[in-house]
Amino acid sequence: MHQKIKQLLDLHFPDDTRTDKLRTLASELDLLFQQQENEITLLERSIDLASDAMLEREDAAVEHQELFEITFEASSEAMLIVDFRKESVRYNAVLGELMSIPNRFGGEMTMPDFLQNLSSQLETPENFLSFLRHSHDNHAAFTGELLLKDSRWLYYNVQPIIRAGEMVGRLWTLADVTEKKQAERQIVEFQQELKHAHELAKIGEWTFDCSQQTFVFTNDVLELFGLSESHKSLTLDAFLALLEDEHGRDLAKQFRHCQVYGQTIQAELQFDLEGRDCYVILRGRLKVGSRGQGDIIQGVLQDISDLRTSEHLVKISSHFFQSSMQGNVLMGRDRDILDFNEVACGIFKLSAQEFSSRIAERLATAWTHEMPINDIWRTVIETNHWAGEVYFTCPELVDKTIWLSLEALRDNQGKVVNFIAIFNDITESKNAQEQLHHMAYFDAQTALPNRFQFEQFLSQKLSAANLASHPMTLFYLDLDRFKFVNDSLGHHAGDQLLYLVGQRLMSAVPNATLVARQGGDEFVMLLTGQLTRAQQEQVAEHLIAQLSEVFTVFDTQVYIGASIGVVNLPQDAQDRVTAMRYADISLYEAKKSGKGCYVFWQRDFLKGSTPERVQMESELREAILKDELVLHFQPKVEAQTGKVYAFEALVRWNHPRLGLVYPDRFIGIAEESNLIIELDRWVLNAVVSQLTQWHQSGLPILEVSVNISAAHVTRLGLLDVFRSFLDQYPYLSECLEIELTETAIMADPDQATVVLNKLREWGVKASVDDFGSGYTSLGYLKKLNAHTLKIDRSFIDGITYDVYDRDVAKAIIALASSLSMDVVAEGVETQDQWDLLQAFGCKYLQGYFFSRPQCAQDIESDYLRPLQLQA
Repeated sequence: MHQKIKQLLDLHFPDDTRTDKLRTLASELDLLFQQQENEITLLERSIDLASDAMLEREDAAVEHQELFEITFEASSEAMLIVDFRKESVRYNAVLGELMSIPNRFGGEMTMPDFLQNLSSQLETPENFLSFLRHSHDNHAAFTGELLLKDSRWLYYNVQPIIRAGEMVGRLWTLADVTEKKQAERQIVEFQQELKHAHELAKIGEWTFDCSQQTFVFTNDVLELFGLSESHKSLTLDAFLALLEDEHGRDLAKQFRHCQVYGQTIQAELQFDLEGRDCYVILRGRLKVGSRGQGDIIQGVLQDISDLRTSEHLVKISSHFFQSSMQGNVLMGRDRDILDFNEVACGIFKLSAQEFSSRIAERLATAWTHEMPINDIWRTVIETNHWAGEVYFTCPELVDKTIWLSLEALRDNQGKVVNFIAIFNDITESKNAQEQLHHMAYFDAQTALPNRFQFEQFLSQKLSAANLASHPMTLFYLDLDRFKFVNDSLGHHAGDQLLYLVGQRLMSAVPNATLVARQGGDEFVMLLTGQLTRAQQEQVAEHLIAQLSEVFTVFDTQVYIGASIGVVNLPQDAQDRVTAMRYADISLYEAKKSGKGCYVFWQRDFLKGSTPERVQMESELREAILKDELVLHFQPKVEAQTGKVYAFEALVRWNHPRLGLVYPDRFIGIAEESNLIIELDRWVLNAVVSQLTQWHQSGLPILEVSVNISAAHVTRLGLLDVFRSFLDQYPYLSECLEIELTETAIMADPDQATVVLNKLREWGVKASVDDFGSGYTSLGYLKKLNAHTLKIDRSFIDGITYDVYDRDVAKAIIALASSLSMDVVAEGVETQDQWDLLQAFGCKYLQGYFFSRPQCAQDIESDYLRPLQLQA
């Protein structure tokens, strides 16, 4: 029982006088006191816990406040906090400097003080202050710009500060965007000036789609010549029809040369337009398409009808004099000022009142890179004209570049009577020209010099008189596996990789005279000075090693490589075209040798690039189109029985002039000229057509193998070709085999594996041709799931007398057996070779000993019909 209750009971009710009700009441009071004490204990505990939480929250608030203070003061942006409750403003040092706030405020000031400081700087403070008053209840974020009296522009971004659903202030960030606004204004002014210039010069723009052979004229052209919208698009033939035959032929030739060689188009034309004679100057320049866009020609069309019909030079000068785009000054014989326009006053920063008296002193400070101003006047008097860029030393014009055109006008006796001076302020255009120069001469992706700059530089160097004493080494690089990276990671990754390659080339050979991107994944490097062969090899090996190191492209590790063609100049070539041709051929030889290597130019390479070879390439293109190619088939036999079990399809060219031409004369040409894919497809179509014909005739169909090039096997398009055949003729899956050389497989082993395994799923077998002559990895050989290995004929030739050839043949047969692959020995020409190969365990044979390649009719009569009769 509670102590106090007990004391009260003992005081007022002795124990012997207490009733049951009194005892019950005491017990209930005791229970009530205990409950209250428990509640008090719980309340005290809750108060303790709440106090701890408040202390923790207060500590966190202090930390956040300290972090905010640090961020606020250290921010590189001008920041301002408006507190509506205190009607005060806090700002950081950046804003204080931006708004020129006196240091005495120390980063905090009242709202009236801040608004007063702001109003003193704004160009139109009333408008902005009114805006602030009306936006007081707006809880949304907003942005805007302020114009200060000192012509600065400030951009502001305002975010509301909300607490418990109430906006208690705003956070402002401000930035000085004056330069950006000035640049935007200059761009608009330049565009307007350009439009005015076109209008004054009567110039309109046009584009020409090279693929559609169609002009598209701008509205300026239509307005210039009073044409309707129906003339907005016009074919080249329709445009040429407006001209005289001679002018039309010349213009058509210029358009061809522009599209093929990139030559600039410029022609002065006359044509009859709805009964009106028009004289125009047409200019154009090729713009090569990129990223899937076609080539176009961009140009201008200038109406010069007025100039052609003008009868006197004064009228022409008067036209320019009235132009608002240039400053015009008319002088007398003694260079006294007779007339001038307002543009001239603006260019020379003189008022109209002082122009005549002070222009002479400004002109006296003019200079050029070629001659002083006095020599310029002397030239004008002697030749009647001078034009060029002029600079000035006087403070008012020291930053300007002026284009000056001076003209001397003479009377009938030849005496100078007047001078016309035309001034154009080209300061802005010079700056833009420098930017355009960079775009024209430097590659956008790599920032290296582009092909145009490189070719100009190389031509200049090769034409130098001291070239013999200052030789050069040309390295022509082509990246290996770049297409794989571009296709797998995307074009953005490809562009980044090209940039990284350019940077690595620059750092790899820092003393290189020039490193440039030739185009695609090709780069060129020039080294000036006498280098020994060992030094050149060291550079080439170093470049290959550097480009074989890992590249990190968007957090992905990428490995590529490079092949290099090397040409010594002027030892190997004395002009740019020849030098690049030899470098390209050397690079091709390097890639043909297996990539990741370098090859120096050799005169022997020209044997594959004779005029006859060029003619053969042209004729081969026609041969494919005109169906001059024919198929021959060479039997393959079983080594045990000599029985024919399959054929190899071999293409021949029934040349109208040379007769039957064998593949060794045109396969190399097809590979170099990218005709090989068309040739492959012709052979595949011809084989399928012949097999289908035999099948429809009821003849037995034996397996036919078809040779596929390296360029074709690495393309998924090959799968589409086979899929279309098999969908139409399902029975062909058991009749077709493709043969690939080791070189073809290793050109892109990963892609070759994908293609061959997919064909195997469809029932099409694969054979590795000329095995032993290349460098196929055993790992890839296993992945390929090829059905057959064909031993290269070079080992079969000496198998009966050369121990090395015999051991290689045995090793290949043993290897194929371990991989569960069949072996075909090609080039068998004697009975001894047959017997020896059979003893080694070779399963199949092929060669002249059994049969030479034969046409389809002979194959049908010699092999297929006898089999039909036996069946």
